Amino acid sequence: MTWLNSLSYGSGGWGDELLHGLGVTLGLAIATFPVAIVLSFLIHWAKVSHYTPIRLFGRAYTTVFKSLPEILTLLILYYQSQAIVSWLVEAVAPGSHLSISPFVAGMMSLAFVISAYGSEVVRAALNAVGKGQFEAAASLGLSPFNAFFKVILPQVWRHAIPGFGNLWVILLKDTSLVSVITLFELTHVATIAINTTRQPFLFFGLISVIYVVLVTLSTRAQKQVEKRVSRGFIREETGHV
Repeated sequence: MTWLNSLSYGSGGWGDELLHGLGVTLGLAIATFPVAIVLSFLIHWAKVSHYTPIRLFGRAYTTVFKSLPEILTLLILYYQSQAIVSWLVEAVAPGSHLSISPFVAGMMSLAFVISAYGSEVVRAALNAVGKGQFEAAASLGLSPFNAFFKVILPQVWRHAIPGFGNLWVILLKDTSLVSVITLFELTHVATIAINTTRQPFLFFGLISVIYVVLVTLSTRAQKQVEKRVSRGFIREETGHV
């Protein structure tokens, strides 16, 4: 069959290229997500800071990256960062050249966008924990640092996992946008294959199935994590521990 030949491995098919593209897609999402989570906490703290410049920066950050289309953010950061890096390198070492890879540019752009929404997840999770937990930790003599990591953060995760799980799914799908800066991820590979074989239904259909499988597996993994971190807490909706 023609479609089997198109998906075979080796010089006659696109199987190995698609597998490589899937690896890049997963690698980009996995590398971006921890950065986005850390930024989510930092941006939330910036938005509630007592220092006006920091608070204004946090609010502006959230407004800008929630307002711009993801693909526009990606294009601006990719090409602008290239210009800035080239200017800095030229100033420090005239005649030298350094460029930002599409992978790094994609990771930065997606992390900025996801963290803008993630800061709201952090805010909601901290509100769910309540100020009483901070006061209780302080009464035990814990420093703010130890209070946060030993008392507050474990409880924050329980409330934040559903929100961050949804953001992971969004991130997984948004990796396809990086194809516009020629990163060799799944969508970019499929586009090249379609231009070569003239079989759009086959390749777009295939990567659609792949994304559905990835999202389904992610959703199931999220539910398992939610069950695990909820052990020992009273579930008000059932009345059981």
